[in-house]
Formats: sequence, C-alpha cells, structure tokens
Amino acid sequence: MKKQFIQLIDKICNSRFWALFNKEIAQLSHNRQLLVTILITPNILLIMFGFALNPNFQNLKVGITDYSNSSTSRQLVEILNQTDVFVISKYYNSQKEMADALAAGNLTVGITIPPEFTDDIARKHTAQVQVLYNAVDANTASIASNYMSRLVSDYNLRQLNRHSQTVNIALTTGNVQANTFVFYNPGLESSWFIFSGAIGVLFTVVGVQAASSLVVREKEAGTIEALMITPASDTEVILAKIFPLLILLTCNSLVALVIGRLFFNLPFNGALLVYTTIAVLYFWVVICIGVLLACFTKTELQALLSTAFVNPPLVFLAGPFSPISAMPDYMQWLSYLNPLRYFVEACRGILLKGVGFEILWNQALILLIFAVFLMYLSIRQFRQQLN
Repeated sequence: MKKQFIQLIDKICNSRFWALFNKEIAQLSHNRQLLVTILITPNILLIMFGFALNPNFQNLKVGITDYSNSSTSRQLVEILNQTDVFVISKYYNSQKEMADALAAGNLTVGITIPPEFTDDIARKHTAQVQVLYNAVDANTASIASNYMSRLVSDYNLRQLNRHSQTVNIALTTGNVQANTFVFYNPGLESSWFIFSGAIGVLFTVVGVQAASSLVVREKEAGTIEALMITPASDTEVILAKIFPLLILLTCNSLVALVIGRLFFNLPFNGALLVYTTIAVLYFWVVICIGVLLACFTKTELQALLSTAFVNPPLVFLAGPFSPISAMPDYMQWLSYLNPLRYFVEACRGILLKGVGFEILWNQALILLIFAVFLMYLSIRQFRQQLN
C-alpha cells in the first residue's frame, strides 16, 4: 500500500498538471496585491461586518409619562435599568408632550402609565400600560418592542415569586402567556447569524475577482498563447488554475472561523471535515464563475466590471444577512439558482446546529452539480478561446 502511494505521488509530481500547478503557485507568490486581497482583506472585513452589522441596540432613549406616580409604577419603570438596551431620557407631565418628543425623533420609546395602575395591581386585575414606538426605523422599533415585552414578562415573574399572586402588566389589550424555548442560539447573538453569512459573501466576492484577474492577466501578458503549444489538455490547464486558489480560499475560511471564535465567540458544533468538504465544493464553484467571466473579457478592468455585475445578485439572493422567507415569492424561487444560498445554509447548519452530511447531503450534492457544470462551461469556453 505504501509503495502504491509513493508511486502515485511520483506520478503526480512528474505529470504535466504538476508543472502547470507550480507555474500558478509561482505567479500567485509574486502577486502580493492579490495575496493580500485573498488572505487578509476578507478577515478584516469579517471583523468589521460582525461589529458594524450587529443589530443589537444599546441606549435607546425612553420617555416616561407616569400618571400614577406611585411606588408600584416606579418599580415598573425601574425594570428599564436592568438592560443596556434602554436609557430613560426624560419624564414628561403629559402624554402629548411625550408624543411630540417622539415625533421630533428625540425618543425611540414612550411609556404611559395610567392613574389606575396601582389600583389594578392591588385588585389583581390586568394593568394596562401604553407603549409608543418611533417606527421610522422599523427594525429598531421591532427589536425595542421585543425587548420591552421580555422585560415586562420578567417583571411579572418577579412579582409572582415575591407575593405568591398573579400580577399581570399588559402592553396590549390582550393577555397571552407563552412558554419560550430558544434553540441553537440561546444568547440570541445576532453576530453569529451575520458572521456565518458574511463568510460566504466575502469569499464569493474575493474568489470570483481573484480567479478572473489571474486568467485575464495572462491574456494581457501574452502568456495565454504559450499554453496553446503545450501538450497539456484544456482540463489540466483549468484545474491547475483552480487548485491554488481553492487551497488558499479553503485555508483562509478556516482562519475566518478562528476569528469568529475569538472576536464573537462563534460556536463550531459540527464536524470540521463536513465544513471543509462543503467549503471546497463551494469555492470550486466560485473560482469556476471567475474563470468563466475571464473567458469573456479581455482586460482586468472588464473583468472587474463583470464581477461587479455578477456578485450583487449572488449576495442579495442568498439570505446572508436577512431571512430568504422575507423576500417576495419570485425572488425566493430565484434563490434556488444561487449556489451561495446552499453554502450559507450549510455553514449555519454546521456551525450553529452541529448537523452533518445526513442533513446537508442535499446542499453538498447541489454544489457539486454547480461545480461540475460550471467547470464544463469554463473548459469549453477556454478551448474556444485558445482556438
């Protein structure tokens, strides 16, 4: 077995593919700008995305109109100090004054406590509290509403444990009790969702651009004609161009996981082999897209403009930063033609859920089909170009 393995290695090292592979490695090693783009830029941007696109909020300004002005109402207001999300900006004498401040954009949340608040608590009735949200930024208003509901539920639970009686503070006219269980992300860390999606986005952009740039640069340098007189086949030429970038992108994606762990405490609940296999399949697809684009362009500027046209649809239709279910129906159907969608799904399944090939075989198979099909198109177009 050992002898056969040595023979296989010796055969590969003496093959035409290995000579082409070494040529591509030499070209990459002398192209420092491209190496920086592949190895350093994505990791820096991942850190920035994880922090800058994190939709967790702090110090949202809250206005209070307390018509009850009792110790019970002050206890309710005090729950806002349990979190860094809200900060009490001002107490108002009337709800109209507070609503004007909300309209002027000086507040995000306005809370009105009615005069009968304390009496309703004493009689074990449901006490109604009105909460107003500045919904110019709908996302901020939605998140603020969720935080407020959780704080009031926590207040009710504390009152129940303290007095052994049910105290209901309702933010709406209805009163519904729900038992909530959070899976895969107990701390509700939004950066986990963003970071796992950003991995696919950044390496897609970098991979497509790097692959197209390498091929076009050979055209401009005139070395593409030299390939026409070599005994190497078109398949060997394309594979030799793909493999160095494939190795670089895969290794750098592993570095990105380490960065996610260090900066955002990103979990890795799955198997490293599963992640690496999915990553290799997807980066194979990405590089083939770049090579295919390069076959239709003559200069690096044209290649750059082509990637700028292709990358945005890949990113927007993959759901890396927002759920695909939030898209219109026709865009959800279009997303099935996007390979990045399957990589993002697999990445989140491996990192957050810890699933393996028994669940992700479908995504792996689709990525393999994409890779083989785009590889075929790249070889075909490259052959026509050489001819």
